Amino acid sequence: MSNKFQKLIDFFTKLPGIGPRQAMRLVLAMAEWPKNELDEFSQSVNTLKDGPIFCAECFNFADSEKCAICTSIKRDQTRIAVVEKVTDLQSMENTGAFNGAYHVLGGHINPANGSLPANLKISELKERIQKLKKMTPDIEVIIATNPNTYGETTALYLEQELAPLEVKITRLARGLAAGSSVEYADEITLANALKHRR
Repeated sequence: MSNKFQKLIDFFTKLPGIGPRQAMRLVLAMAEWPKNELDEFSQSVNTLKDGPIFCAECFNFADSEKCAICTSIKRDQTRIAVVEKVTDLQSMENTGAFNGAYHVLGGHINPANGSLPANLKISELKERIQKLKKMTPDIEVIIATNPNTYGETTALYLEQELAPLEVKITRLARGLAAGSSVEYADEITLANALKHRR
């Protein structure tokens, strides 16, 4: 194989979830692109580290100091959905059902993998809430962590950390999905279904 193809394959395999075969498919697909698209792709990669990458307020992707959500006057900045990753934020945005702001933690608590509370953007969240409280007491923090062991651990930790700030803390509703079976539901899902029954 030519060196230029191998080098591209090697770079793509550094991405999460991309193995050598998938990397080769990507390189072969890119070889079919017109030269101007390859130039645009190259330019985008080349400028990736120029200027800010993450919003200084919520840690979403940003082209300037703050992202479009944090600077929007149409968004309710007193409603903050706390998510684990930017991809979670994007999933919530795709619903069109939330008009508040976000706070990206940058992961979840998992001591086995070395992901401790100090590694997450929790202190930044607390500072943000304290600044908001100077303007209004009506603040809601929506904990939107993933419904798994690590997400639940992170949510419980956040509830404890934010309790002294005396803000309204809510969680995303959780329970049995439509079409699922009680018999096969895990304990956390069943417990949440019972807790949030109506």
